[in-house]
Amino acid sequence: MREDIEHYVYTCVKCQSIKSIHKKKFGLYKPLPIPSSSLENVSMDFMTGLLEWEGMGANFVVVDRFSKLIKFALTQINAIVAGMVKLFFNMWV
Repeated sequence: MREDIEHYVYTCVKCQSIKSIHKKKFGLYKPLPIPSSSLENVSMDFMTGLLEWEGMGANFVVVDRFSKLIKFALTQINAIVAGMVKLFFNMWV
């Protein structure tokens, strides 16, 4: 009977989709350190899937965590790293 039940559970799609995961719980969240000056801690991200305008189909977003200043720049979806570095320095310098 045990083999029949195991076979049923392993072949049942519904049983496999709602099966609980037996993993160790994650630890406590630790907050990010508070920056003490501007541009000490920045985050960068790309927003894609937007409408294209003059060949630019992505938004490059940079956020300064100290001053909460956000800057946006239009860029191409397939931008390279060297171009992103230049764009970053043009935005802040």
